Amino acid sequence: MSDQHGILSRFQETISNSAKNMQHVIGRGRSHSERVEQTPYRVTVSGVRGKSTVVRWLNQALVSRGFETYAKVTGNHPLSYRNLNQYKIPRSGSTRLYENERELRKYSPVDAIIAENQGIREHTTRLANELFKPQVVLIINIRRDHQSTLGTDLTDIARVFTRTVPAGACVISGDRNEAINQYLREEFEKTNNEFLVATPRPEYPHKDVFGARSAFIVDETLRALDLDPLPPAKIESYINRLHAEWGWQRLEDGGIIANGAMMNDIESTELLRQFLVERYGDTDSSTDTITPFIYTRRDRAGRTTSFVHYLNWLTKHELIGQIHVAGSHARLLERRVDCEFVHHPESAAPEDVLNVCLADEYPIYVMGNTVSEFMRDFISEVNQRTVE
Repeated sequence: MSDQHGILSRFQETISNSAKNMQHVIGRGRSHSERVEQTPYRVTVSGVRGKSTVVRWLNQALVSRGFETYAKVTGNHPLSYRNLNQYKIPRSGSTRLYENERELRKYSPVDAIIAENQGIREHTTRLANELFKPQVVLIINIRRDHQSTLGTDLTDIARVFTRTVPAGACVISGDRNEAINQYLREEFEKTNNEFLVATPRPEYPHKDVFGARSAFIVDETLRALDLDPLPPAKIESYINRLHAEWGWQRLEDGGIIANGAMMNDIESTELLRQFLVERYGDTDSSTDTITPFIYTRRDRAGRTTSFVHYLNWLTKHELIGQIHVAGSHARLLERRVDCEFVHHPESAAPEDVLNVCLADEYPIYVMGNTVSEFMRDFISEVNQRTVE
């Protein structure tokens, strides 16, 4: 009888604790909702590539206009910003949506929230938007990445993003694909969401060059919030900054290399390749041929599949020499791509890997994935040997 009484007591205690925890969560949820609703300006940033850059630029623009801000970027190096001061976001294990509540609570109250949407599924992307009740939702671009969760082609991915936008929010697209923008326009007409496309304005003499849409979408967002737009000189400085970051790096032994692995998806990777060939045609290289170095990840199988098609396309058009490859899907690429391969084990020293790539005597183009110790060490070696 005493054992039964003990079991009943423990059960009642468990129920009581669960009820208290639930009340605590509900209470925090209400507080988060109140904090959000008391913030006059709220913007979330969705899309596939370039979200963190846009969050930082928009945050800088609002701070320069006298606003107290909270901004959040996610990804490889998650950070919270209170105005221009940055703070690392503590994480252990998988990323959880509740960190948004925790981080905002640290830095409130503010005049404006600019939050990068960390979701990679339709459900989590929608929830992340709902957490901040944005007046403006930015869709930076639609690219083929996270295909296992967002869809296998551009239309599928675009459809996912249209389903994640809260009612009443103004949507601004920074995509350069007119077919994608037309699809988004038609879908948001059905939901009565205002839809804008960030493009060069007649009063600004800036061309729609690679990367420029990131600056244009910041400018368009300020206008949508009824704030002063970016000065032309600021737009130009942003574009120049991106081009400097994405350009060829000249190494001390005379080779040149560009890091396209930060792009991840094949559309962005190809756009950057075209930019590099056109913009830096005055390098020592007299050919369009490049040496691709690609790092693959087992947990990004969809991304690997897309790069199979891309590498075959590059091979067919005689735009690459032999392919240097590392990572868990290296053998899969070799089986499915009709080209000569050089394999690099992840135990290899970064300087040795770089030297073998340089021996091909073509400009090296890094692609695929960046998030691994191997790639961090490899890029660190590249940076140490960069002279220009």
